[in-house]
Amino acid sequence: MKKLKIILIFIGVLFFSFNQMIAQEASASQAFWVHEDPIFPPMAADYEGYCTDLAVNCKKYDIKDASWFTISTDDLKYFHISPIENMGDLDKNRFFNLRQKMGDEEFDKLFEGFDSCYDTHSDYIIHLDNDLSYVTDGKHEGHDFRKLEFWYVTPQNFDKIIRLAKSFKELYSKNNSKEHYNLYRSGFGSSGDFVLVEITAESAESYEKIRKENKELLGEERNVIYQELLGLITKVETLTGYMRMDLSYFPEK
Repeated sequence: MKKLKIILIFIGVLFFSFNQMIAQEASASQAFWVHEDPIFPPMAADYEGYCTDLAVNCKKYDIKDASWFTISTDDLKYFHISPIENMGDLDKNRFFNLRQKMGDEEFDKLFEGFDSCYDTHSDYIIHLDNDLSYVTDGKHEGHDFRKLEFWYVTPQNFDKIIRLAKSFKELYSKNNSKEHYNLYRSGFGSSGDFVLVEITAESAESYEKIRKENKELLGEERNVIYQELLGLITKVETLTGYMRMDLSYFPEK
């Protein structure tokens, strides 16, 4: 059962609010624990089956201590993300009751299945910055498409990136842009310092249309900020995918 303990600790506090589906929207910042699984291509269907089984059993046994949602990307990465109040949340095993109700044998078999789908995975903290995010209506209802941009930067240039993020939001707000995004800062356990920009849309097609319109709308002012940004970053990683509510679980209140 390699990695079983790590998975249990993590999944127990799963959720994600790249979709901002939690009550902490009003706060300036919210920490999230991200668990990232890069899946072997032949095992993608099996992996999704295990995710579904986990959600079904949580619903069946009405598990109140666990909740999560999942995002999958086109390169077969699965992100499971949870809001946390403090680092003590990382030590909680929210699946204690699920194990007791499923039984040890069935429970262990399910999580051994997860282990067969990858050879590595990672856990890290990110911090949603509401002040630097641009979401005019406060939520992303109906926006299942996700573009995730990881902008990596050296520690000495991180404050400069934040300054540019403020400039971008001011420019978007001034022009009433239709391209909405959430901005996250890297935290504990992340592989380097980065700013994560999560752009949402109804579909890949609608995103591409909005992207082109937004570039024209912002004009040369955008280009000036963007060129300064490129001069500060060390690399950028861009992923596209979708919110996967079919692989997620939210307990009934």
